[in-house]
Amino acid sequence: MPTNSSVPPTQRPASRIDAVDWPSILPFLKIFGAVSSGLRPKRVGLTFILLLTVVAAGRVWDGFAPATSSSEGLFAGPIREKQLVDAQESVRAVVIPVLLPEQRANAQTASLDELEVFLADAIRANTTNPIEPARYSTLMRMIDAARPRASFEALNEAVRSSFYALIASVGRADFPAAIGAAHSLFVGVPVASWASAPIFTVFFVVVCILAFGRGSGVLCRLSAGDMSMRNWSLPEASDFIRPRISTLIFAPIFAVVLGFVLWIPAWALGLSGNLPILNVVGGVFFGVALVSAALSAIVVVVLLVGFPLIAPAVACDGCDAVESIQRAGAYLFARPLHLLWYGFISLIVIVLGTLVADFAATIMWSFASASYESASGETALSGVGNLRFLQPYQSAPPALLGLTQSITVSLIDMWRTILCLLIGACSLSIAFACATRTYLLIRLNCDGQDVCDLWEDSLRSKD
Repeated sequence: MPTNSSVPPTQRPASRIDAVDWPSILPFLKIFGAVSSGLRPKRVGLTFILLLTVVAAGRVWDGFAPATSSSEGLFAGPIREKQLVDAQESVRAVVIPVLLPEQRANAQTASLDELEVFLADAIRANTTNPIEPARYSTLMRMIDAARPRASFEALNEAVRSSFYALIASVGRADFPAAIGAAHSLFVGVPVASWASAPIFTVFFVVVCILAFGRGSGVLCRLSAGDMSMRNWSLPEASDFIRPRISTLIFAPIFAVVLGFVLWIPAWALGLSGNLPILNVVGGVFFGVALVSAALSAIVVVVLLVGFPLIAPAVACDGCDAVESIQRAGAYLFARPLHLLWYGFISLIVIVLGTLVADFAATIMWSFASASYESASGETALSGVGNLRFLQPYQSAPPALLGLTQSITVSLIDMWRTILCLLIGACSLSIAFACATRTYLLIRLNCDGQDVCDLWEDSLRSKD
């Protein structure tokens, strides 16, 4: 007797979906894991050390090099002698009447630093008609506002203000303001720094490349391990990156040099236009200048847009300097919309992580400063600036303090600086994690290579 082994659809057991693997359906959701990956204590600590090295180098430069930026900040351009003289004269006109009679003759030609010393001495010596603290703070702020800014000081202020403007605008979903803040941070700041202090700019870029050469590779390697569920330790990631440090250092340098070399023919033809006969030759071969400028622009675009992919290419696939730049350029031109979308998601993730870090730092500072001041009963904290949520560090109004209070202010300010650097370290650590995840996802889109497929050295794989 024939039997029908097939079961009617109405008698089949009902299937049930217990969960949906949304990251597999929407791969860009994996970028949000960069927050937890980047905020791990060891990685934040490593990024903090790298950032501290860069800041220390910048402050050492300021300690030995003369000021190069305008008193109005980095974006105001280099120092203009007439503007500096006019500012000093206006400050003298206000400060000199407050000084003691015996100080006024020397104050006519005193520098801003000397005026500050004269004013402090006058405050301490004039007991019959003392200056009010508010008036003293106003005069000191006026002196500081007229003082030219050191190279790293001006750069640091510009980076902080642009960064917080970017974070705030993205948090408000004000995308036109976010685009303006991003342009100011990534384009305006480097251009203004080069215009004000080109030698310092070269020095600072070299310091950043050397400082983050190894650290960026280690952070990207650790983040790639998170994506592949391998959970590499910090020593294991360091062992993998150690023979590739030169690649991480020379890859961006190679891209900059290549862009400059490709730009030279266009510049040379333009230079020939100043000569009576060769200017005709420059016009004939202007097409060469167009091609040269186009190639140089391509390298610059790859360096600016694809730069975050260079370190992950080394950390994930063991690429050399040339291959890492080639991969960044190939992925950029093969999937520009994908890369733009992943970059947008990465920006949101960095903003979320920065909000968490900045909020935690603000709470810590508020509780610590309030507890300290309520218990000490002193005015030491009056000379220390405030730390507010999503705002750059705010300096305190100048005040006359004793020796021990001045030392206390300096020490508290040091801890405030450490707290601010920790906020920056959290943001940078998350940024490296986002860059790694973006690289692995764009590699999947372009090459079909699984995100868990990572390069491992042969010796280690045998072990």
